[in-house]
Amino acid sequence: MVLNETVHNWINCWKSSIDEDYYTSDEQQAASWNKRAEHFGKDVEEERQRKKNEDFFNLLEEAGFNPAGARILDIGCGPGTLSIPLAQAGAHVTSLDIASGMLDRMKEIADREHLSITPVECSWWTADIDALGFRNSFDLVIASFTPGIKDVDTFDRMIACSKRFCYYSNFIRKDPAKIPCEIYTRILETIPQDNIFASGFMYPFMYVYTQGFHPIVKVTHKSEDRNQNWEEASEKAIDFISLRQELTLEIKEKIREYYKNASIDGLYRTHSEIFKGMMIWSVEKNKC
Repeated sequence: MVLNETVHNWINCWKSSIDEDYYTSDEQQAASWNKRAEHFGKDVEEERQRKKNEDFFNLLEEAGFNPAGARILDIGCGPGTLSIPLAQAGAHVTSLDIASGMLDRMKEIADREHLSITPVECSWWTADIDALGFRNSFDLVIASFTPGIKDVDTFDRMIACSKRFCYYSNFIRKDPAKIPCEIYTRILETIPQDNIFASGFMYPFMYVYTQGFHPIVKVTHKSEDRNQNWEEASEKAIDFISLRQELTLEIKEKIREYYKNASIDGLYRTHSEIFKGMMIWSVEKNKC
C-alpha cells in the first residue's frame, strides 16, 4: 500500500509521542508480568467481566464475524481473558504472551475444558511473524489493552497477521491517572507519564482511519470507586511503574510511605472516570 502525506504525517505524530526510555527490556517486562500473573485480573467482578465479554462479542457480530471454527491470534493474551471465551465459542486460538505465568493460568483452564488454545510465549515487540508462521494466517487478530502494541511497527505487525479482521481496544482517558502525579514529581522526580495510555486508542484509530479502513467503534465510560488496603495499592503501583523503569529499594519504600499516608483507616480510596475504546475492521480490501 502506498501511504499518502496524511498517513505519513500521522505516523510521525505517533512516533513523536513515544518515549523509548519509557519501555523496559523484554526480560524486565517478562519478569514484571510473571510477578503479577498469579493475581492479575482476579479482582474483576464476575458481572463486570460478563459485560465486557458481551460488548466484545456484540462488536464481532456487528462486523459479521463468527468465531466458530475461525483461527484467531490473541496478542498479549494474559491469563486468557478473551482467548478462553473465544475458544469456548468454537474458535481455534493462538494465544501469545511474554509471561509464562499468564500462559500457565490460561492452560490450566484450557486443558480442563479441552479448549483449542495454542499458547506461545513470546514478546510482540521482537516477534518474527514469518518465523512463527503468523503472516496472513488468521481470520481475526486481537490486541486488547496490551502493552505489546506500543508503536506503528507493532501495530502493523498485528495487521499483517490477519487475512480478514483485526480488533483493538485500549484506554482513551482515565481521570485521575492510575499512578498519582505526586509519585512522579516528588518521588521519581520526573514528568508524570502514566497517561501514556490516554493515547493508547486514539493513535491506532487515526492510523487505521487515514489508511482507508472503516472500523466499527464502540466507546464505553464508567465511574469506579475503589477501596484497597494501602499495602496492596502500593505494591500494584510499584509493579506498574517497574514495567517502565527500574526502582531502587529506597524509591519503593517512599512509594509505600506515600500510600500509607494517603490512606484512611488503612484503606486507599480512589474515584475514577474511565473511557475505553474498541474497534474492529476488515483488512481484506486493503491487502495488496
